[in-house]
Amino acid sequence: MPIIKDIQLYVPKNKNLNWSFFHETRCITFFYSRLLPKLQAKDDKGVQIYCIKEIEQREQIDTFALIFNYFPVYVEADAEGILSLTSGREKKEKTLEIVHEGMKRAADELNWDKAILDDIYKSIKQSGYENIYPLLKKNSPNRKYVCSIICHHEINTIDVYMEIKKRNGDIVNKELLFSVENTDEQHLFSDYGNLKWRLNHKVEFSDKDYKQVYRLTFLEKDNPENLVWKIEKN
Repeated sequence: MPIIKDIQLYVPKNKNLNWSFFHETRCITFFYSRLLPKLQAKDDKGVQIYCIKEIEQREQIDTFALIFNYFPVYVEADAEGILSLTSGREKKEKTLEIVHEGMKRAADELNWDKAILDDIYKSIKQSGYENIYPLLKKNSPNRKYVCSIICHHEINTIDVYMEIKKRNGDIVNKELLFSVENTDEQHLFSDYGNLKWRLNHKVEFSDKDYKQVYRLTFLEKDNPENLVWKIEKN
């Protein structure tokens, strides 16, 4: 059986509204998605949550909008109202309620344990709605350091950082490399995929075509304030 790996929000009958709503809510839908355990469905690999103003509208939905192999559920939601909010935190809070309600409805029909979903819901709230996750991670040749490429997934951007940690977990330093405005994480994942140590204190991160390359050279000193840290981009 397929494993549910993705959740998508969809606003029917309004292409522009749907595009904006999808992207400004993706930070939470992906957050919820990546915390899912191995939930199985007979034929589906994802859940598509239709956001409609009144539940009675479900009878008027064009079924051609269904994503292949996604299980459809319907939730009452004011997409325009959520987009009009000026607070990113409020947008995240409203989105989480929609996603959680949709997933509970899927659970009713697919016989999932709702307690699992409630735990995910609580975890997102306890995190402060901060969707932070590693894109890549690799040990240095001498195994004294770990370089991680970390994504901070926000309402309007995905901010990509390079972080160096010691083996004991202490952070040497962390720096923002770039931000992308396309909040559909799959575009970022498909573009970037190379992380290589050149020496024990030199590491490179690049896109898959090696056209955008970020090179870090660093050297620890006795006084942390004297850390040598230089990132160059070609």
